[in-house]
Amino acid sequence: MQIRLAVPADLHAAARLWQDRMALLQQTDTSIKLLPDAAARWRLEAERWITCDSAAFYVAEADGDLAGFAVAQVLPGRPGLQPARLGLILDMAVDLHSTHSGLSEQLLGEVRRWLASRGIHHLEIDVPARYPVEEAFWRARRASIRFNRYWLEI
Repeated sequence: MQIRLAVPADLHAAARLWQDRMALLQQTDTSIKLLPDAAARWRLEAERWITCDSAAFYVAEADGDLAGFAVAQVLPGRPGLQPARLGLILDMAVDLHSTHSGLSEQLLGEVRRWLASRGIHHLEIDVPARYPVEEAFWRARRASIRFNRYWLEI
């Protein structure tokens, strides 16, 4: 398994992984509704992540195929609260059709090293409310709930 920074040629395969993850999440959360051109929009934003100084887009490659990715960005913290700057996982997905033991942990390790090199020691993650596998992954890494984010149709 090789983990490296993403390049534009990775984005088609990364978008497929993203779409697979979204399809899985839609099975348990009806509020997740993809636009007709969702993958194209995602790839456009991913192109920005690749070139953005405040973001890092890592991909994991196994036998020439993309097995997963993680994207993080440095953002200002909430006004008046510590920390002043923090990392945010913008997106993360692994190949749901094959097994790569420890892949999510390896991707997270690269994100952690990148954030630490910028003096960032806190990471926020939006975990799907109805997907216990991801919640268990983050809790196993000692992540704790800081704020609950709710979804309200108005």
